[in-house]
Amino acid sequence: MTRFPDPAGSRAVLIGVSRYEHPKLPGIPAVRANLADLRTVLTDPVGGTLPAEHCVVIDEPEVPTDLGVPVAEMAGEATDVLLVYYAGHGVVDGQGRLHLAVFHTDPARSSVTALPYEVLREAMVDGRAAVSVLVLDCCFSGRATGAMGDEQSLISGQIDIAGTYVLASSSATRPSQALPGATHTAFTGALLAALRRPDPLTLDALFEKVHHHLLARSLPLPQRRVMNTAGGLTLTKGAPSAAPLSDTPPVVGAPPARWNRRGFLVAGAATGVALGAAALEWVIKGGFGDDASGSSGPSSSGSPAMKVTGAPASGHGLASHTGAVQSVAFRPGGEVLASGGADRTIRLWNVTDPAKPTPLVTLTAPTDNVDAVAFSPDGGLLAGGGNDNTVRLWKTTDPAKPGPLSPLTGHTDAVFAVAFNPDGSILASGSADRTLRLWNVSDPAKPTPMGRPGTGHADAVLSVAFSPDQSLMATGSADNSILLWNVATPPATVGAPVPGHKNRVHSVAFSPDGKILASGGGDRTVRLWNVTDLTNPTQIGGPLAGHTDAVYSLAFSPDGKVLASGGADRKVRLWDLTDPANPALLSPPLVGHTGAVHSVAFDSDGKLLASAGADSAIRLWTLARY
Repeated sequence: MTRFPDPAGSRAVLIGVSRYEHPKLPGIPAVRANLADLRTVLTDPVGGTLPAEHCVVIDEPEVPTDLGVPVAEMAGEATDVLLVYYAGHGVVDGQGRLHLAVFHTDPARSSVTALPYEVLREAMVDGRAAVSVLVLDCCFSGRATGAMGDEQSLISGQIDIAGTYVLASSSATRPSQALPGATHTAFTGALLAALRRPDPLTLDALFEKVHHHLLARSLPLPQRRVMNTAGGLTLTKGAPSAAPLSDTPPVVGAPPARWNRRGFLVAGAATGVALGAAALEWVIKGGFGDDASGSSGPSSSGSPAMKVTGAPASGHGLASHTGAVQSVAFRPGGEVLASGGADRTIRLWNVTDPAKPTPLVTLTAPTDNVDAVAFSPDGGLLAGGGNDNTVRLWKTTDPAKPGPLSPLTGHTDAVFAVAFNPDGSILASGSADRTLRLWNVSDPAKPTPMGRPGTGHADAVLSVAFSPDQSLMATGSADNSILLWNVATPPATVGAPVPGHKNRVHSVAFSPDGKILASGGGDRTVRLWNVTDLTNPTQIGGPLAGHTDAVYSLAFSPDGKVLASGGADRKVRLWDLTDPANPALLSPPLVGHTGAVHSVAFDSDGKLLASAGADSAIRLWTLARY
């Protein structure tokens, strides 16, 4: 039986600090939207479970007592559920003790200028609530010297509170993850998306959704500690009916909004993706400076060099996604581009003239983030997969008037990847439920599953790709491995997992001749594999190094001579594979995105490259050999 908080006996205290006096504690503007939107979800008249008067927002506390006293008061009032949420900076002293920062916090004097975690812990222990839920969305900026692992273990020992459900994520390692203009921090953005789902989620299920959301984006992963049986508690009743969540970023430097009245430590980074509205950015004819992109010199293999031309433009006022763009794909022929994003939409664009791209249509059937899009080889079908566990199909014979077809259901968690086989009769999907599914779409009006789901990965399937010979597939997973598959009913693995990557494998792609498999991962490398002998795939040369952060997406040019890669370092890189044994980096990298590059795709003739990312932007790059 679903267990909801008793409205009369439950209380919530939402605390956020977006501004800091000390220069070592950078501001986190996204915290303001965190507070407003979390309160909206919890107190929604239909989907929420708390009366507005029982949800107190402590906005911009200046001294420790500004947050310590209200928590103690609410802990004394709550008899059923007490929820405490904090978003801001966490500071760790020389003894490894955690403190929650406020406006006047001095990291060098945290014991007297920040709220010691122990004080918060005691307030919750001394309260009357039957169940306490603790959520701290903070990083360890200004932390004491020492290994992160040591600090994490010290803090883990501090957060045990009897009778409390605590959510925890690993701490931030780079302040740059708190992107200026982001609507929410990464963890809270994932939390809000899960709370707004139409189906109520228990705390345990909520944790799983947040985990998979962050996993797909290579962000710090949450953990949990349950000190009682509170995992079955449900904080919301379903999708809110009230005003929508914030969809525009707060103005950096603007005065923070203020309100009157209106359980694992989440030591997550104050991070986020640029979820605010932004113009669709296209790169069109023109030149680049040294800090953007340009022409490369001859490669070491002696192949023709690649020239990239373009200049940032506003996109002629086109409306773009209002959230991170997760995936892009060209329709065969190259005249239409599809994009899917965190705003729960798939959009189609006419790019016949890259200098004057125009929107065709926006598809809004998905009920959650869209993580993957793909066209069939003849361009007649469009597939999209996302966080609603569903694969959706549209008939796109006329891309200006796509017609929805039957959704494909069966996955039990987010769908992170979709791909068609070379003749368009089979669609593959990979999911956070660790499975690969094949669907017979030879009759698009009546798609059917092809046997049982394929199993073999120990964690989420992040990428799927068909070989040109149609009988072979590859998948990349969060378990750091690559699997090769026979296309059968059901799909079956071929040989052992392909080792090599030391972190999540975010992308796999076959060369046009099917002899090479490329993979990109969280270990910042691109790797090439000779797959002519399926029982013994071998790595071609060493890892392709160049990216300074996780590699999220790969795409071969139609002739197989160029490989494009995009990653968390906000760059797109081009690799000359004329001689795969001696790959060469075509430099300089393509820059312009202000957030992680989630997806790259070539058009049919290889003269146009699309990239999309966390900054809500899509960019087109015109490529030419000379």
